[in-house]
Amino acid sequence: MNALWLIVPLWAEMQRRGWFPLWLAILLGLAAAAAVIRLYLRESERLGVFPRLLLASLRIILVLLVAFLLLRPAWVHRDERSRQRPIAVLIDVSQSMAQRDARPNSDDQWRLALAWGLTDPRAPFPPSGFPDTSLRARLPDRPSRLQLVQAVLTHPQLNLLARLAQKGPLEVYTFGRQRYSRSTTQWEWLKELQAEETGTALADAALELLQRDELDLPAAIVILSDGRDNASRSNFEELARQCVRRRVPLHIYGVGVSSVSQVQAAFGPAHPGDAVSPEAQAAAGLDVPNTLFVDDIAAIPVRYTVFGVPEGQVDLVLHYGEREVARKSQAIRLTPEEQQKGKTFADLLRFVPTKEDAAASKQEYTLTITLSAGDAAAPLKLTTTLRRPAQVVNRQLKVLAIDYRSRYDFQYLQRWLLRDRRVQARFYLIDGDKAAMRSGPPWLPELTREINGTLSLDADEFRTLLFDFDLLILGDVPRNFFTRQQAELIKQFVVEGGGLIHIAGRWHAPAGWAEPGAADPKARHPLAEILPVELEPVRFPLEDPGAPRPFVPVPAPAAARAPLLTLVDDPERNAALWGELGKPPREDDQQLKPMFWYYPVRRVKPAAEVFLVHPTDRTPPPDNKPMPLLVGHYYGKGYVLYVGFCDTWRWRYNTRDKYFGRFWTQAVYTAGIPRIAGTRRTQLTPAATQPVLGQTGEVYARIYSDRYEPFTAAEVSATLIHHDGDPNDPQARRSITFRKVPGVEGEYVATLPYDRIGRFELRLDPLNGQPASLPYTVIYPENHELAPGPMAEAALRRLAYASREGAEEGFYREEHLAALPDAVQTQLAPLSRRQELLLWNRWMLLAIIALLTAEWVLRRFQGLS
Repeated sequence: MNALWLIVPLWAEMQRRGWFPLWLAILLGLAAAAAVIRLYLRESERLGVFPRLLLASLRIILVLLVAFLLLRPAWVHRDERSRQRPIAVLIDVSQSMAQRDARPNSDDQWRLALAWGLTDPRAPFPPSGFPDTSLRARLPDRPSRLQLVQAVLTHPQLNLLARLAQKGPLEVYTFGRQRYSRSTTQWEWLKELQAEETGTALADAALELLQRDELDLPAAIVILSDGRDNASRSNFEELARQCVRRRVPLHIYGVGVSSVSQVQAAFGPAHPGDAVSPEAQAAAGLDVPNTLFVDDIAAIPVRYTVFGVPEGQVDLVLHYGEREVARKSQAIRLTPEEQQKGKTFADLLRFVPTKEDAAASKQEYTLTITLSAGDAAAPLKLTTTLRRPAQVVNRQLKVLAIDYRSRYDFQYLQRWLLRDRRVQARFYLIDGDKAAMRSGPPWLPELTREINGTLSLDADEFRTLLFDFDLLILGDVPRNFFTRQQAELIKQFVVEGGGLIHIAGRWHAPAGWAEPGAADPKARHPLAEILPVELEPVRFPLEDPGAPRPFVPVPAPAAARAPLLTLVDDPERNAALWGELGKPPREDDQQLKPMFWYYPVRRVKPAAEVFLVHPTDRTPPPDNKPMPLLVGHYYGKGYVLYVGFCDTWRWRYNTRDKYFGRFWTQAVYTAGIPRIAGTRRTQLTPAATQPVLGQTGEVYARIYSDRYEPFTAAEVSATLIHHDGDPNDPQARRSITFRKVPGVEGEYVATLPYDRIGRFELRLDPLNGQPASLPYTVIYPENHELAPGPMAEAALRRLAYASREGAEEGFYREEHLAALPDAVQTQLAPLSRRQELLLWNRWMLLAIIALLTAEWVLRRFQGLS
């Protein structure tokens, strides 16, 4: 019993566990004690005073003890102490940590030397210059990021783990998609780590540690990662808020380089903010040509963006077909900020196409950009290649434009064509001044031979005149200007490869060419027959009594990728120029100026390509489709383009010929070039700009027979070749099926699986004498674990700073790691121990028995019963 009293401190607190009232226990105890006193006062007189007092005391103690135990008492003791909070260490083992970074930057090379124990970790880096040759020879060749972590954690001079253990018990974890605990007594696992986790849940891994009970929270969380978080349900902002709330700061070692050395390139003119060469500055706004002319200077604008290289040299090499046609070199220099965000350069390459280029089997130009950086001991060379199809024609494009009056579109189109050195244009106005028309170029005097408004040239004269041109542009031309025979010759001109563009007018055409109710093709006017639309004659009032309804044409879904509608090379900016279905024009400078008139049609003909439609109006039932405004199709070997509006001159507002000129240049080349260079009977066009792993993409094929008739087969097979794959792999060469697009003659679509990384080539041979191929490259998604990318330094810096309310930095590179353990503050957590001793136990029972026994023995010794 004495031992029990010794382990219960004097300041312990006694508590009751029973239901028995305290006042009743005291009353019973006092009553029982009084009864005991009365009993022993009346005991036999021969009992001495001392024995009487002793026996009475034993009985009183006994009854008081019983009364006390009725309360079911317990002694409670609290021991208040404190202990060190643990230090949690999180090591990233996701696949991105297997990336092997190039280090053309001198600071990055010194960091690698520090991690490998070749320099003093507390000494500052030299202000400039790379490590010397002897030191560099001892450096590993592009170690992985995880190998860098292993080197740092086992660095004998840094001694990070042992120094952190002095600030609190270590808890070490590795993480990817999940967090795994690691031993802190045996460290063999550290040397065997592999970066194999398929995702990084950095925020979730740290938040799990913050969800502990207040007494079990870590004093600090030390994270070793490249910062690529792509699998967390939470984000860095939420992690920082929880760190501040729970008062657990983050100490983050950023692994890797701040910017990955790479070069990206694209064809196109300079954008605001680009570093522009003098040649590109002089040719500002110049578009990428799709058609080149022999002996005419071709200017190819290019843009390229450099990341992660402080300085170096860029070599631009341009090939047309197999011939090198231009080469240029440029020295570059980037600031540290530009190395992270990238710096874009714009340049211009010029060459003169030759007749050999026009006959080349490979009608495309190829741009190769090579970036050379580093020094002789550790050179870095990066290369990227671009390809773009372009035709070379060996003479000027001859164009004849005829209209009734000098409409605004005619005026500005005339000026534009006369300025284009690749075009030889002639013009004629039916209602123009005849003296001016007979004056010679740019007018065509032969067309002034009219009798009562009808051209009086016989068939041979008209054929000789017409077939000398490649493209005929007809505006608001009256029906009776051409005889039926002349109209048939225009039809024959198109069948044999000539191009035709018709710009609809309010008064004469195409209303005058339409034959209402003529089901027999022979009864139709030849000019109406070759148009890609079916229409009725519509007469327009001199003044429309209603308010004009402005509209901006909308690209048809299948034509969104058409070069004819590409007014700027940036896809997003180009899409913003056009209208949207069901929406009125926007009031901003990002969209083309609206039009106010168009000529309605009944429907488009089979195999026609719809390029532009009206945003709200539709064709009459039963067709009931968006009203076509710009439609093209092949008629025989020639291409016919129907332009159902005459308001493109409005696009010149504040932009001059930027959009107007490019649209009409592409329209003229689209319709006129086939007569010179011939028509590609097999054309492949991808729907997506950049194939990305894990997605699928559509490729469209437009196929014509050897007689330039649309293909009618339900399916066409192609071959997909993986150039970067194993030749013995069955998937390195597989079949792809093109299926016919419903309602569009000669158009097919196939779905390509982007299930592998690397260079691919799609080859299609429909046995029409002109096979086609489409090369493309599949890349990783932007935040994929295996996608090349730098350390997320900016995000990690913000996270470390925000996790401590901006009190200190908390982000470390290799040169700062020596100070990391010292920056971690020891924190103490209160430790409370509660001890409870129940007093209604066997020892109390023995005490009661002992008291009863002692009283009985003494009474027997005194001769009492």
